[in-house]
Amino acid sequence: MSTSFSSLPSGHQTMLLAHRAMVTDLPRISAAAARLAETPDATRGAALSGYVDRVHTLIVHHHEGENDYLWPGLRKAGADEAAIALLAAEHEELDKFLAEWHRTALEMGEGGSAAADLARISMDVHERVVAHAADEEAELVGRLAPAIDKSLWKGFETHMRKTAPLWTLRFMPAWLLSVAGPDELGGVPALPMARLFRGWLERQQQAALGTVG
Repeated sequence: MSTSFSSLPSGHQTMLLAHRAMVTDLPRISAAAARLAETPDATRGAALSGYVDRVHTLIVHHHEGENDYLWPGLRKAGADEAAIALLAAEHEELDKFLAEWHRTALEMGEGGSAAADLARISMDVHERVVAHAADEEAELVGRLAPAIDKSLWKGFETHMRKTAPLWTLRFMPAWLLSVAGPDELGGVPALPMARLFRGWLERQQQAALGTVG
């Protein structure tokens, strides 16, 4: 029996939206990099590099929060160790690709071969993020479900908020709002902030990706 989005704890809802934002942005980043490889543009290259830097920070922070807070909390609650080990191993493998993706974006400049590399690597990362997100979402409502409760989700939300870089306070909520449906707003943290900065995020995306979330 499937569980409705709105019935999940808010921290779980936020995680699902974060996964969706990641897998939505990666192909758009790849397409923007491919266009840049064909038609170099210093302004667009700088904007795309900066956008990848922000999204990379958000993904890494997401993984660190799970590694540092959620997995230890689940272990303490007696969660299925095989499920945790699977997700932790996927993080370790994915982080290698994320590091290469980030490095390539920072080296990209106005376009050229680095932009073509970024287009390719973005799709490699996308494939791995899609697979990991599917595994994580399945385990959280499967083998890990007996050990996770609202208090653990609440603690995870608090941990993520306290450890997030300050600039994410305007980027992250708007980023999640951009992929949330009308019945999924419970997963958007700081919803008034998200609405306030939605236009700002759209301008960032337009500059970097040539599209609006």
